Amino acid sequence: MIEKRETTSQLLQARIKRFSRVEKAFYLSIAITALVLAISVVYMQTKLLQVQSELTSVNAQIEEKKTELDDAKQEVNELIRSERLTGIADSQELQLYNDNIRSAE
Repeated sequence: MIEKRETTSQLLQARIKRFSRVEKAFYLSIAITALVLAISVVYMQTKLLQVQSELTSVNAQIEEKKTELDDAKQEVNELIRSERLTGIADSQELQLYNDNIRSAE
């Protein structure tokens, strides 16, 4: 059994030594291509994570601006409340005509 392993090992070593230059160049190019592909995959995954992080940041900013817009709309609605306007008109001794009230959108 040991002799068989040694024989197989010797045959394999002999075969490797008998590779022509073209075969060696071919196998070297395959190894280099595999290495380049592995590095490219890692680089692309890193870029993907970076873009996802930026996307999350932009989405958070969008949500913040939406909240600010909703707050501003709420404030506008509070400022044009009829009770508030009636109170202001009464304090200035004016009359309130609902037909003259407009709101800008």
